[in-house]
Parts: sequence; structure tokens; C-alpha cells
Amino acid sequence: MQLRQIDKAIYRDHLRKVTAAMVVVLLAGAVGISTLLIALFGTEGESHLVLNAIGVGIGAGLSGALVYYFRQHSYMDEVWYVWLLKQELNRIYRQSVKLKVAVKQEKEEALIISYFNLKGSKQLYELDDNTLTMDEINQKIVDLDQTIQRLGLSITVDDYRPALLNQL
Repeated sequence: MQLRQIDKAIYRDHLRKVTAAMVVVLLAGAVGISTLLIALFGTEGESHLVLNAIGVGIGAGLSGALVYYFRQHSYMDEVWYVWLLKQELNRIYRQSVKLKVAVKQEKEEALIISYFNLKGSKQLYELDDNTLTMDEINQKIVDLDQTIQRLGLSITVDDYRPALLNQL
């Protein structure tokens, strides 16, 4: 995965509309399917909790399937990119114990992963207006840049490959 610049306003607008559409599909699907299931299989005087739960599950599955189906559409470009970036940063986070040890040992693979993680996190924080920890992220980037420079390495976010996580 490569980091890319995206327009924050477009991302926020598309995310808001995609989320609203998902909610509408979920609600309409859940209510419609639950109603249909109750009409077909429900009996008067009994609880329809199970049929309602099945309707909600099918509605959620339908909503998720539609997002997955339209993920390649140009309208979904920014939203899908951020979703994939969050998935990749979560993969890195799950390896954080090994990563911290490898960074302390100044292994190049670990420095590449850490650099991508910090830059990707910074981008997400900026897109989501999460400014509370921005100073901390920026300081970590400066510290890592100094370590990379001290070691005489040339590392960019483009050097990151998911396979590097397997090398930790």
C-alpha cells in the first residue's frame, strides 16, 4: 500500500454520503426483510425477535455487500483508500510489540514500517481532524527522521510493503 494525497473536503463529503446511504439501506432492508419474514413465518401472539434479528442481519449483509460491490467506483475512491489505510495500520499495530523491539535494534525493515505507520497515522488524524495527538506524532516523526539520518539510510513511505511485517 502506498500513501497518497486526497482532498479532505471530498473525502469527508463522500464518507458522510456513503455512511448515510449505508444507514438507509440497513434500515430499509432490515425493516422490509423483517416484515416479510414475519408475514411468511410469524405466528400471531409469539415473539418475532428471531425473525427481526435475521432481518437486521440480512440488511447489514446487504449494506456491506453494496459497499464492497461499489468499492471500485470513482465516488468511493477516497473512502475506500482510507478504509484500506486503516486496515494496514491495524495490521502494523498488531505487530507493535515486535516492531518496537526491532526499531530499538535499528533494523531497516522496522524503521520502514514505523515510518509508514507514523506518516499514515498523521494523514488519518488530519483527515479526521484529530489534532489532540498531532504534536506527539510529529515529534515521533522527527525522532525517527533523526535516527534514519544518523544511520545513513534513505527511507520513504514508498519503501513500505506489507510483506515487511513478516520479516520482523
